Amino acid sequence: MDAKADELVDFFGSPYLEQLWKASTGALVVCDANRQILQVCPGFTDLFLIPAADCIGHDLDELITPAQFLPESECIFDSAITGTPVSLTTTKVKSNGELARVFQVTVRIIADTGDKLACFVFKQIPENSRQRATDKCDDRELLNNAFENSFEPSLYSDTDGNAVRANTAFHSEFGWTHEDIAEQSIAEMFIPLSIRPEAEYINSMQRAGRVLRLRTLRKKKNNSTLQVSLICAPLNSQTSQTETGYRIYRTPDSRSRTTADVIARNDFRECPYPGLHTGMFFHARVDEMRTMEFIAPGSASYAGYSEIELLSKARPYATIILNEDRSMVLKAIEESLEKRKDYSITYRIKNSSGDTLWVMEHGRAYFMTGDEPNFCVGCIIDISETKKDRDNLSMARDRIEKLHSVAAELQQSRSEGEIYRICAEAGQSILNGACSSVFIRYEQEMKQVASSGREHYNCSRECSPGMVELTLSTVSPCYFSSRDLVEDLCPAGSSGACFRLSDKAVFQIISKGNNVFGSIDTRITELLLGYTQQGLKRLALQHQLINQALHDPLTGIHNRNYFNRIIELEELKARRLGSSIGFIMVDVDKFKTVNDKYGHQTGDHVLQEVAKILGNALRKTDTVLRYGGDEFLIILTRMATDHCHKVEARINNAIAKSRVLHMPDGEKITVSMGHAFWTPQAKESIDDILGMADSIMYENKRKKFRSVSDSNCSE
Repeated sequence: MDAKADELVDFFGSPYLEQLWKASTGALVVCDANRQILQVCPGFTDLFLIPAADCIGHDLDELITPAQFLPESECIFDSAITGTPVSLTTTKVKSNGELARVFQVTVRIIADTGDKLACFVFKQIPENSRQRATDKCDDRELLNNAFENSFEPSLYSDTDGNAVRANTAFHSEFGWTHEDIAEQSIAEMFIPLSIRPEAEYINSMQRAGRVLRLRTLRKKKNNSTLQVSLICAPLNSQTSQTETGYRIYRTPDSRSRTTADVIARNDFRECPYPGLHTGMFFHARVDEMRTMEFIAPGSASYAGYSEIELLSKARPYATIILNEDRSMVLKAIEESLEKRKDYSITYRIKNSSGDTLWVMEHGRAYFMTGDEPNFCVGCIIDISETKKDRDNLSMARDRIEKLHSVAAELQQSRSEGEIYRICAEAGQSILNGACSSVFIRYEQEMKQVASSGREHYNCSRECSPGMVELTLSTVSPCYFSSRDLVEDLCPAGSSGACFRLSDKAVFQIISKGNNVFGSIDTRITELLLGYTQQGLKRLALQHQLINQALHDPLTGIHNRNYFNRIIELEELKARRLGSSIGFIMVDVDKFKTVNDKYGHQTGDHVLQEVAKILGNALRKTDTVLRYGGDEFLIILTRMATDHCHKVEARINNAIAKSRVLHMPDGEKITVSMGHAFWTPQAKESIDDILGMADSIMYENKRKKFRSVSDSNCSE
């Protein structure tokens, strides 16, 4: 770079851009968010034959992009400016009209002012570097790759403005089927009447070979309108006898999907697409030091080095490759260069901390003419965890077998506490954690209800409360490490994870390592928690069924099934303590008359009110149940001999005061009661005592109504 060129360069406060400018042998261009050129390097002038002074302030696409490639360039720019680096081989045009097949990289740079800039790197691919079978690409193939199979709504039309065909995204977005649009006028179907003249303008521009970018409105099948960004590009295909127009209707919220369009044309589509967090996206010279000329911003973090370090000659990439693997890597790239095909290799590097990482590199090498160095492009991905998982596959099988045993235990557990204990113990043993715990929120307090491994550490408080609380408010698991200040000072370890078991329960595992969870660990944890949740659901269902079987659905109190279940236990308890059991039979007077006179709904309310009064008249140790129909049974344990009379008096008093038991015509609902005692010394059985209480209750009822009848006769 000469002194004059140095004066032109403005790095916009970006050390990365400054280093890239020094390292790259390609044609570099920096544009603003509107594609206006801010700076070019001398290599751009050499490649496209355009002086730098004629570039500044101009639209990059207007200078070097053929009209039929403009839709592709639109997608590339939109993806890059939102933060996703893009690489592909494409076609550009020089100022003399000559077409150039180039490798292009586009990335976003943030200036010191906070503005988003787009940096383009172009490298011309000579004929002798092209892949023999696949490097020819006519306009039709280009459009099919970039748009027809894209996630953007896209449409072809003929020269008369009639629809020819559309992609799946178009039908999904606008609601029109293939049959609906066949040979139909685009203007009449899709363009609102108020802007109908726009159709003729678009057609005339297409016939003139112009490419349009418009922001406009289009109609859906249901006649609603949709605001769109519209690109119209003419197509003159050598494979088609008819000149056609190609249109892409892009909705405002669809920019994030344009990456998929570019990936379809990416030379490295067989490897995972290199985003900012998955690997290092690079452009390097084919030499022994593997000199880097471009690295996507933020993509080298897995290796612990900054892009600026690896772009400079102070840290050539080859120096971080292990010596025993370096020759193998160089040989694979040389073979790619000679055979003109992609390469894929796995090798080891040393990161900035001195740790050994396994990486996979996928790319392609290209010959260059003249003095320009040969180059290769691709991405390098950290596969250390994947390789570790493969190496530990036999261990994973053993862990899964243990997990099956745990699943069987969980299905046989009889209480929530036992389920939580099994889950915590399995978390520590199967997942190899330092300790694991289960937490449950009770009202506003988080309590640890089960743990395993904590006994080996001096834990003076609940571990990692911050992440446990956070996990309840999120759907995804929460992972934490020594970098998370809210989880410091834990004696068991410096990293771990929390998973939701339910709306109130959290499972937590803590490890001494920083990378406790690989893909297999996560999968086993998901299985363990799934089995635990199944056990809790089974237990809850059992409790629900038992509760339904032992309770009366109308009044909510216990039923006769409950009596049959507990009476033997109460008898054994009374014999052991030498105490007595009292039984009070309660029957609603004239209940049939209530149902007949006031209706069954009123009768239900009477039974519910009586059940409520009976329950309120008892001690916590006593029991009331619906014995059948309108008859109730009260069981009094460890009682004094006069206690039954006191209970009956409380009941009669409460019934007399109840407004619910006063009928609309002034009639009052009453009950009849009779009681009997059973003691361990009694010769009678409990069934005999119940029969006695029942007989006394009916005798009291007869006396009550006989006295009422006599009173009415005397009157």
